Amino acid sequence: MIYDLKTEYRSEPLGLDTPHPRFSWKIKDTGNNIMQKSYRIHVFSEHLQTLWDSGVILSAECRHIVYQGEELKSCQRAYWRVEIQLLDGTIQKSPWASFETGLLKRSDWKANWIEWEDEIDPDERKPAVYLRREFTVRSGLKRARIFQSARGLYEFWINGEKSTSDRFKPGFTSYYHRIQYQTYDITPYLFVGQNTWAVMLGDGWWRGCTGGAIYNNFGYKLQFIGQIVLDYEDGERDIIHTDDSFKGSTGGLLASDMKMGEVFDARQEPHGFKLSGFCDDSWRPVHIPRTEDSEGSHLIAAQGVPIREKESFYPTIFRDKNQDLILDYGQNIAGYVKMRLHDCQEGQKITLVHGEDIKDGIFSLDNINFPHEDIFQQIDYICDGSGSETYTPYFAVFGFRYVKLTGFEGEPEPGDFPAVAVYSDLEVTGHFICSNRLINQLATNSLWSQKGNFLDVATDCPTRERSTWTGDAQVYCNTACKFMNVYPFFEKWMYDLKLEQYEDGSLSNTFPATNAYHNIEEAKRIKKLGRIGPVPVSSIGTGQSAGILDGSAGWGDAAVHIPYIMYLNYGDIRILENQYDSILKWADYMIACSRNKNPVYESEPQYHTWTGGELDADYIFDTGYHWGEWLEPGSPEAKGPNPQGRLERLKRGNPLVATAYMYRTLRETSQIALVLGQAVQADFYLQKANMVKRIYNKYFIRDDGSIQSGHQAAYARVLAFDLCEEEKLSKVISQFAREVRDNDFKLNTGFLGTPFLLYQLADHGYPDYAMKVLEQTETPSWLYPVTRGGTTIYENWEGVDKHKGSYNHYSYGSVCEFLFERLAGIQPEIRNPGYRHFTIQPMIDGALEYVYASYECPYGTIESSWQKTAEKVRYRFTIPANTTAAVVLPGDRKRELGSGTYEFISCITGGKEND
Repeated sequence: MIYDLKTEYRSEPLGLDTPHPRFSWKIKDTGNNIMQKSYRIHVFSEHLQTLWDSGVILSAECRHIVYQGEELKSCQRAYWRVEIQLLDGTIQKSPWASFETGLLKRSDWKANWIEWEDEIDPDERKPAVYLRREFTVRSGLKRARIFQSARGLYEFWINGEKSTSDRFKPGFTSYYHRIQYQTYDITPYLFVGQNTWAVMLGDGWWRGCTGGAIYNNFGYKLQFIGQIVLDYEDGERDIIHTDDSFKGSTGGLLASDMKMGEVFDARQEPHGFKLSGFCDDSWRPVHIPRTEDSEGSHLIAAQGVPIREKESFYPTIFRDKNQDLILDYGQNIAGYVKMRLHDCQEGQKITLVHGEDIKDGIFSLDNINFPHEDIFQQIDYICDGSGSETYTPYFAVFGFRYVKLTGFEGEPEPGDFPAVAVYSDLEVTGHFICSNRLINQLATNSLWSQKGNFLDVATDCPTRERSTWTGDAQVYCNTACKFMNVYPFFEKWMYDLKLEQYEDGSLSNTFPATNAYHNIEEAKRIKKLGRIGPVPVSSIGTGQSAGILDGSAGWGDAAVHIPYIMYLNYGDIRILENQYDSILKWADYMIACSRNKNPVYESEPQYHTWTGGELDADYIFDTGYHWGEWLEPGSPEAKGPNPQGRLERLKRGNPLVATAYMYRTLRETSQIALVLGQAVQADFYLQKANMVKRIYNKYFIRDDGSIQSGHQAAYARVLAFDLCEEEKLSKVISQFAREVRDNDFKLNTGFLGTPFLLYQLADHGYPDYAMKVLEQTETPSWLYPVTRGGTTIYENWEGVDKHKGSYNHYSYGSVCEFLFERLAGIQPEIRNPGYRHFTIQPMIDGALEYVYASYECPYGTIESSWQKTAEKVRYRFTIPANTTAAVVLPGDRKRELGSGTYEFISCITGGKEND
């Protein structure tokens, strides 16, 4: 059976703007050794005209097949199916799938950007903008599509009805380069006669608070663009679009900010504005702003994954030691409360403050450490006294487990205050369970932190900053692939990295940058006022240079490592093609930086010694600011803010960490170049990498194998990157094991080193040490927060006891890739990316009695499980159709297997018997 037909990673998508969409499908068959021999794709127009017949292609490929047919037109609906032949001669036909194009050309946009606001105060919270227009629909309507976007966030209604569950549209992109538009089918919501198109605009990422305390990052005013295309049975087409016929006003939403929250006065809401017949005589006409792209350039069809409401939670209600009403939802989420009120008085204000912590019995925001605003994660709702009132935030989302409820009279009912998680609607692909319930909760916590921070872009936390930190994403991206299908999410996000990369190849620490100003005028204004805030004022954009904290190794490496990991897990070469010039720019930037001299080290041997005719110092990255092993236990930043420490980092660089990451980047760049057929460049970067390795061993790895005493990360990193030369390897491994043992099998790694620790112990002869570290419940460890009731991943190893840092930071959850790839043993291969051929090599060391993992790879469901008794281990594996796998059991030979389900029984003593 052929199933899961996707076009551009989506089922039945609307509004594609690529002329060459990618097709994928899967094969479900319970038999053994099921393999596709050939395929043939047919694509038809809705009038049954052939747009593309691929012909019979002798290939087992069923992913990312690029459309090569007749040129697609705007707003064109197409249907496709695939016919395959299996190796045994069986022929199968898929069900029909469809897709529809959006507005493929700039000339297709008849709409103008419209703006309603006049002069605004950039320092004041601003009300939402309400827009409306009425239009006529004739009889004989066949199909209606709406295309919309905003500078800010938009919500819309057709005749008072929402036609989508998508939230926080149009999403976050590098707005000066491109803004997404969304396409929706509004046919069911239209009537013959008069209809109303209503819109509300909020600050969003455009001018709301980002990166800690930056406002007006892209602009000062909100703008909207959209058009409705009406196709009739008689072949006629009408287009209704944004122009100066729209009218605007303000209403009940007096302030909106994604992080600060909303103020809504129900008494001021213009009820009925979403419907025809509303009297808008007091509303002012909009105007068309004078911008060079007012006709719609920079607009792209939505490429990200829609943000939607997901799981719901009902609170346990109690009073804290201050006698405040507290709603406890039992799970830390990113989302909001959908409030229902009964019999409130006109003018009564209900306030909801969202937080993650109860400290000393009292609701607290102290752990978030956000001192820059008096109002934070707060909803103020002023009642109109109508009896029954409901409120769901329009343009705000919060990170919280607890909500402090004030202004409410009486005792609230849990059913009146449900919370809903809100995140990018990514398909969950991975499941892991084992005999240790704490490890199971760790996996659940990691997935929840991923959900809470994947809101169109990957953020560090859903509370304090919501910054799009590259370092967090690059350490976690492989784990992200295990839990969810994240390829389209990262493909979209990485392209914004490419767009904002500086000319010299360096990168902001976030992208689209949330800790720098895109709006140059705002950067100048803030600098003039002296309100620098928590980070130095810098700006990003055409002609702008990087800030002093940008270009950090381990952070900027996201430019290379994330595309590499996406290709490894999904096998889609397009992300490498899209990002290749960006990849080379970052690799070249690191090479250039290594040639810069640092006066701190100029008296040291590397500045006076040559190897192969080249100065050794030219292969050591010892300049610039680097975050390094961020939040490593015992480090200055783990204890609290340390501005002086940042100055010291800038002065001394971090050659131990930065040079290691330069080596990995050069190696991965070489591999990517080889995949893309760029042999000369592949050889160039490999030679550079080999020289870095030689120099690194000469200066950073001592003859006794020691690297950095008291730091597990230094050893884990060198082993993970294959950076140690053979003659020193055994001694480095011994030193690494000693570091772990001397620390009583507790962690002392920071953000960068944590993903490598268990792998390197397990792969270098110490699987028992790896399991002792994983199963450790004393702090610092992965399981200590779990024993204390944590439901997400903490930012700081000491966050639980000291109530500091974000409680929803996914970085340390990167340990979960080890659960899938080592405990369950499901491992992708770079030579056969996307699990076309993979390895199953489970690890049965430690106290675990059983492990089960499933993973929905691009070909289907992989399953791996084992159960251990005193004498034997029973294994069970499922290999999906159209793939093969190498199965390697402890103490046993490697087996090459085709698709199917297999069971094996091995004796603990080393003997074996197989079923």
